[in-house]
Amino acid sequence: MSTTMAPEVTQRVKPTVVLGLASIVGLVPFAIDMYLASLPDISQEFAAPVWATQLTLTGYLLLLGAGQLVAGPITDAVGRRGPLMVGLVLFVAGAVLAALAPSMLWLIIARLLQAVGGALAAVVANATVRDRASGEGATQLFAVLMTVTALAPIIAPAVGGWLDGAWGWRSVFWALAALGAAVLLYCALFLKESHPAENRSTLALGSTLRGYGSLLTSRSFVLPWAAMVSMFMLLFAYIGGASYIYQDDYGVSSEAFGLLFASTGIALMVGAFAANRLAKTVRQHTLVLTGVALAGLGAALALTVAVTGTPIGALVGSIAVIMLGLGVSEPALMSNALSSVEENTGQAAALLGAGQFVLGAAAAGVTGMVVAFGPTAWTALLLAIVALALALSTGSARHYR
Repeated sequence: MSTTMAPEVTQRVKPTVVLGLASIVGLVPFAIDMYLASLPDISQEFAAPVWATQLTLTGYLLLLGAGQLVAGPITDAVGRRGPLMVGLVLFVAGAVLAALAPSMLWLIIARLLQAVGGALAAVVANATVRDRASGEGATQLFAVLMTVTALAPIIAPAVGGWLDGAWGWRSVFWALAALGAAVLLYCALFLKESHPAENRSTLALGSTLRGYGSLLTSRSFVLPWAAMVSMFMLLFAYIGGASYIYQDDYGVSSEAFGLLFASTGIALMVGAFAANRLAKTVRQHTLVLTGVALAGLGAALALTVAVTGTPIGALVGSIAVIMLGLGVSEPALMSNALSSVEENTGQAAALLGAGQFVLGAAAAGVTGMVVAFGPTAWTALLLAIVALALALSTGSARHYR
């Protein structure tokens, strides 16, 4: 398998395709964020321990990531459209089963079914970007998709909380089922096959393992991939610690926390929008290094705020700078990683997704232990992760000089 840098040529991507891909990537974070406010109600109804309720979230994240490693080779072998339709059907079925779940066990099973469907759909979305674009075109498209992803923590918790308050937690999953069905119908009508038969590979364990091995030994893929994963670990370390630090250490109410959390989501969206606008005039690696450096500046400011005991407004502002840098750098990192691959792009997309969610979930788990030591330890962890991302991004930029 070749992993040399592909030429930066881009097909014109139709608005209907962009909207379809955006709707797919929006489903995954909505299924995470929309029911978070319902976790206490779910635990109370089923008289379940906290660890069992949390499994509906962590199990979803882990299978969503690991499942993409299986989904990637499948989409390379049989095309994108079929697996996408199957994935969306499974997502809807999982949401319906969750809404009807008679016990915590069935709810966990339903969430895992949703994760399998989400894994198939997510791989198709990322691989379709590479099928249709590379270089600056892919960066622009990924920036659009990241803008949609950034909207989830702004909109989904509020919508989910409203639904839960009005009709109970099961209504949240009925809403996810309706949303998934709408995406399924739209994609069936407007999203055509992007991976023709002549470009497909054989589905076999040996060739799959060789494909992953080739990717993981290619510096042109691994360096931007590892930097991208590091930045997603930064995001999950923030998500995993913010509620504890803001509420327990700074005394913020749950209502105020939602507003503060949404403000950082806006910063992420602004960064992704900036990446989209700048992709045509600024080199990919310049975008990457600028974004990661911004995130590093924000993390250093956050650590300073934590050490000096400055009020929470300064901490939230520092986190917003981190999210701004994340939004600027991530689309270019994803584009650089996938543009380095000329074939078996489904496997490359699978590694992108698996790295994001599996290692992101691991970072969130580590963060859960670190926050027990307070804001200084948490912000120091954020800075350490950014330092790793900066080292990897610098190495990637040097590799292409």
